[in-house]
Amino acid sequence: MNIKDAKQLIIDNYKQVKFLAGYTTDIQDKPYKANNLIQLREALINLENVEMISSEISELKDSALFSSNKDEVYFNSSDRNLIDRNVQRINIGLEFLLNYENRTSLSGVGLDIKLPEIQNFDDLSKVSLDFKKAIELPILDIGNGSYVKIESAESGSIWLKIGVGTIMAVNLIAAICWAAAVIRKKKAEAKIFEEHARTLELKNDALGEIVNAQNQQLKNIIESEAKSIQENNYDSNDPEVLARLKLSIATVSDLIDRGTQILPASDNKDVIKMFPDYSNLNLIESKTKKLME
Repeated sequence: MNIKDAKQLIIDNYKQVKFLAGYTTDIQDKPYKANNLIQLREALINLENVEMISSEISELKDSALFSSNKDEVYFNSSDRNLIDRNVQRINIGLEFLLNYENRTSLSGVGLDIKLPEIQNFDDLSKVSLDFKKAIELPILDIGNGSYVKIESAESGSIWLKIGVGTIMAVNLIAAICWAAAVIRKKKAEAKIFEEHARTLELKNDALGEIVNAQNQQLKNIIESEAKSIQENNYDSNDPEVLARLKLSIATVSDLIDRGTQILPASDNKDVIKMFPDYSNLNLIESKTKKLME
């Protein structure tokens, strides 16, 4: 699990990762009593996939802490020291991860991009070219201080942090991603319709006409989406800019289909809403269509 995925998980559970065991004479061979252990166990289970602290959590799950499900437990000195040591290490790790995420935050003028699956350098080269077409070219076209710079990368499901210079650039990419998600949905619908048409045992000419009509409809939708983006984000009606926008939309649509996610670095809810909900792509609707209505 990378830092971006883990951030909210850490925020939700960080305060519950506490272990305080006070000395007591209640039980002679277990002189340390700790409370609030249910919430500690739950927090550790929630965080066990955070790679940086997974070994400490694994050790705790094998310890006396998890040998009982009670909220109040007595421990001997050895168990108490093991639990305390690992909880302290986990807290240090969580604090580091949160600080790192905050330091690398791009203050709302950047993008977080989840790359599609990459097996080799050939794949990496192709994806790099796709992102140049999808993101860099349209951003450079708007100018006004906008740029594209790779700020950092994270392991796991690889995420890139991209600086883009201006909120204009973030808004532009949001519009492109939204249009691309719409195109992806339309392609899926067209494929279903085409497969249905094949079951009707139509003649090749008739089937070909259906396929051509579907392809033309997709081209028209891309054209419409690209024109809308150009009108709302650029000062000119340069046909070359329009052509690059159409290429960008088509490329992002393909990238989304391969597992790519492009999101704003900002936590601002209004900015986040400008980007597609990648968990509900089948529900997306064209903003251009809504404006026309």
